[in-house]
Amino acid sequence: MKFNDIPAQDWPDLKPYLDTCLLPVTGLTGFEDPASVTAALEQLRDALETIEIPYKGRVVTYPALHYMTAVSMKDQLEALSLHLKRMGFRYVIVLTIHTEDAASWKADQTDLLIVVDMEQWTSGSEQIKASISKQVQQLWQQGD
Repeated sequence: MKFNDIPAQDWPDLKPYLDTCLLPVTGLTGFEDPASVTAALEQLRDALETIEIPYKGRVVTYPALHYMTAVSMKDQLEALSLHLKRMGFRYVIVLTIHTEDAASWKADQTDLLIVVDMEQWTSGSEQIKASISKQVQQLWQQGD
C-alpha cells in the first residue's frame, strides 16, 4: 500500500495492522541521463512489487530517496528510520537497486536492508523474489 492510499482519518485504525514501512532508495547521483533515470525507476518499481503486492495489508511504501548527496547514506537512513518508528511503524525496510556501496548503509534503526542486483534480476528474478520474501517473513517472525 502506498502512503497516499491511506486516508488521514483511517490511519489511527490501520496503524496496528500496517506496521512495516518500506523505504525505497534509487541511488541516483545526478549524473544519469534521462533514459538511465527512467530505467532505474522502472527497476526499482519491479523490485518494490516483490514486497508491495504480497504484503499489501501490512506494508506501507513511503516516497523514495532518489538522490545520494554528500551526506552519509547510513546517517540519513538512521535518522529517517528513527522518525518512521516514532510515527508508529514497528519495522523499517530499506530496499535499493544501488549495489555499489549499499551494504555499508545498514543503520541501527533500519530493520532490514535489501539490496537488489538488477543484473542478476534478469536471469533469476524468481529466486531473488523468493529470497526477498523469506527475509521479510524472517524479520516479522523474529519480532513477533
